Amino acid sequence: MNFLAKTLGTLTGISIPYTFGSVIQPSHIDSASSSSLWTIHHGTSDKDSRPVTIFEFDVKHPANSRYFSLVQNAIKKHRALALLPGVLSIVEVIETDKTIYLITEHAIPLSQLLSNYPKRMKLLGIYQLSVALKYINIEGSCIHGNPRLENIYVTDSYEWKLSGFEFTINYKDNSSDYLSLYSFYTSLTSARGMIVPPEFENSGSEIFQGVGKGVKGIKFDSYIYGLTLYQILTGKAASVSADVSRAVNLEGLPISKLAAPSIGLRVTSEQFLNNGDISYFANDEINAYAQFGKISLLNSTQKLEVYKALITGNVPSGFLEVKVLPDIMNTFNTIKSNDNNIQTTLIYLLFLAYSNLAEDSKAFDQFFKPVYFSSFTIADRAVRTIILKILPKVIDKISKYEVQDKIYPNLVTGFADIDITVRTETLLSISYIMDKITDRQLNNDLLRYLAKLQADSNPQLRANTVICLTHISSKMQSSTRTGVLITAFGKALRDPDHVTRLCAVKGFEISIDFFPPEICCSKVLSALSPALLDDSSIIRQHAENAFELYMKKIRDAASKLQKTEDDDHILVDVDNLNNLMNNLSLENLGQGLISSISDLDTSSQSQSNINNSLNLQNGLTSKDNLVDDSFDLDDNEDGWGFDDEDTNSDFVSKSNNFGSVGKPKETFKSFSASKSKTSFTTTSKSIEANKNLVLGKKKTVTKLNLTVEPTADDNDDGWGGGW
Repeated sequence: MNFLAKTLGTLTGISIPYTFGSVIQPSHIDSASSSSLWTIHHGTSDKDSRPVTIFEFDVKHPANSRYFSLVQNAIKKHRALALLPGVLSIVEVIETDKTIYLITEHAIPLSQLLSNYPKRMKLLGIYQLSVALKYINIEGSCIHGNPRLENIYVTDSYEWKLSGFEFTINYKDNSSDYLSLYSFYTSLTSARGMIVPPEFENSGSEIFQGVGKGVKGIKFDSYIYGLTLYQILTGKAASVSADVSRAVNLEGLPISKLAAPSIGLRVTSEQFLNNGDISYFANDEINAYAQFGKISLLNSTQKLEVYKALITGNVPSGFLEVKVLPDIMNTFNTIKSNDNNIQTTLIYLLFLAYSNLAEDSKAFDQFFKPVYFSSFTIADRAVRTIILKILPKVIDKISKYEVQDKIYPNLVTGFADIDITVRTETLLSISYIMDKITDRQLNNDLLRYLAKLQADSNPQLRANTVICLTHISSKMQSSTRTGVLITAFGKALRDPDHVTRLCAVKGFEISIDFFPPEICCSKVLSALSPALLDDSSIIRQHAENAFELYMKKIRDAASKLQKTEDDDHILVDVDNLNNLMNNLSLENLGQGLISSISDLDTSSQSQSNINNSLNLQNGLTSKDNLVDDSFDLDDNEDGWGFDDEDTNSDFVSKSNNFGSVGKPKETFKSFSASKSKTSFTTTSKSIEANKNLVLGKKKTVTKLNLTVEPTADDNDDGWGGGW
């Protein structure tokens, strides 16, 4: 309890369990323009923090002493009528010898809010007041006596309700209380510029024993109520009775019949209400509001119609938040099936109602979220479709924890649904939740689902899968992103659907920043290149653009590389290799043999050399001497025809002196070991000059394995790294 509440308790001699807030409306003591006997405060209950309105009457103030009986009558009659529709609810009454406190539900005078109401919405409020006055007059058997704008209040549910029962009398009561009560009527009404009924102006309170005796007295309320409606609809109080009399059909309401000068021609509140049910009050939101009062008696289908009319009609958002949304949530929780799409409709109506509420409204957390989260557990395709369509509109107000724990685990089950609509909506929703799910959910679970969707039978879904993968690529782990994207986009380029292939090309183009230049060379270009010869000219054009982007990235990276010390050796090696290949040509080889034979010595001692030479010539024509026994010409295992297994043998063939052509970095042997052992010479440029030629620096020879064995993890349909 704050300091003000304690101070009031000390001054009044009683401690009340309410915290006083600001003054809503001063009393006639504090403001000359006020006709209220009460000082009205905003308040809060100390028991449950519920907001209330506190009416305070200072008993001891000299200006109030004459009105004490009016306050006592107001409390008495208010208590008796509080349960009627349209009457401001009482929370508690606290009376002391110094102060009287009337605690009601929280409400604000309509006069302070009226300018904010659109005309269409005012009609619902007028209907609510008409119902209240009718119940007071007929069911309550009372004449309110002062149903003016000052005594109309707007609750937190934006319902218009009546209070101010200071002059209320029971027309069935034979007591003469009205004589003392209405003796103050003029000082609080006409003396302050308010118009009173003509009969009272002529006869005073005696009318309740004359023309207004019994039930006829309720026409006293009709006249004042007509003046009030005129003020509500025009925004200004009537200055003379003629103003109201000329208001024959103001906004469709027969106000002139309510405020007719003749009591005989004047309609009652009941007649006004009944006539309105078939004319000026006959619209969807008013009919729904009337039905809402007995909502518990309606079946599910009837309730649905009431909810629809209220949410789509001209109903204040406060009424939807305080009254309608809680009832929709309760109805949803009691329904076990989606017969006639009732669950689907309730979810959508909750969303519509939330959309019309203020930004600071708590209704989203209190009513919408519980229903929305539980809807993901419902095995109904219509329900799943509607909540996924709503997701983009509400995701900003849902926390990461709620997405990870209450939405994602149930949402991904839609990927396995046999209905294409559910699978598609599930896939489209990923773009909205990807920022709020965990790394594990995205990089493990979600990618596996997308990998399966890429093999879906529906081409549109396959294309959307590529688009989705492109969208979430920035959130993927860098360690797996490269392999997943290249594999997925590469597979999509082989898709028979041209839209999917185009999406893959665009995916490569958008994802270029994720691939380092080395990967662009070794993997991306080879994966993208088939699109350059695609059947579609559009895809080819996009592929060329993407290819050029990657080539530019590669050229930019290459331009930044420094010159190495091996570059000079490479140029020399290329020249030497060209010379060697020229010397090994068939023409030079043939000329060398002829020249060698022509210089043979024919002496007997040279005959042995001739025979050896002939044997060598024969060896040159022998396949057994040129090719190793293990060399198979038909063996194309490594793609080049080389025996990769003979890497540990001597680089000189066992059956001849030729160097192995498969080992280009080893010394190329000359055709003649030395002049003393052979008779071969070269004609123009000796092969001997090329002896011990090495390409580049002399390095250790390593085995070059040209055969690529498939690994256990190589899966063409996966997305790399086991995806």
